[in-house]
Amino acid sequence: EKRKDWVYLHVARIICARFAQGPGSVLDVGSNRTPTLEWHRPSATRLVSLDLRRPYVADGVESIQEDFLKYQVDEKYDLVTCLQVLEHVPDAGAFAERLLSVGKVVVVSVPYKWRRGCCKGHVHDPVDELKMFRWFRRRPVYSYIAREVTTERSRLIQVYQPDLTIGQEMEGTARSFIERVRRETRRIYRERIAG
Repeated sequence: EKRKDWVYLHVARIICARFAQGPGSVLDVGSNRTPTLEWHRPSATRLVSLDLRRPYVADGVESIQEDFLKYQVDEKYDLVTCLQVLEHVPDAGAFAERLLSVGKVVVVSVPYKWRRGCCKGHVHDPVDELKMFRWFRRRPVYSYIAREVTTERSRLIQVYQPDLTIGQEMEGTARSFIERVRRETRRIYRERIAG
């Protein structure tokens, strides 16, 4: 419940809507009972929550308690989300490679440059763009740093499209998308400050 007001989740929702418009199938990896799959309910015919301990449970959601690296996939998902998970995974490179292999669009968030040892369970802090590049072995098609209002912490959100070759760029409305993210972020900040 407390997560619903975090800036990075609002930004991640906007990013998912832009890069995976109307996804039919969505896999959320490392859900930890977070209802981000609800963002996609209007368009998705398949919603899957996968977590080692606490998958998200709701009507119409396949809740799977399993190790992602052992999870069997029959076809690529239109969208794969993995929010605030990689920093906990010992072999983040293998995990990143697996994310790319199961999704057409992959949206990932990590704590951005958090001090080593500040969070129990984080095995990779500080995480930055270079570390993400090493794990994913490619540049993201989009990257955004979301700064929280109340905690002064930031999260790095990146989008990968595994089927694009390096050097291909997103066509169309990238500038308008960036402006939409900025407007939404300003709105959230204003609401937080007023409330």
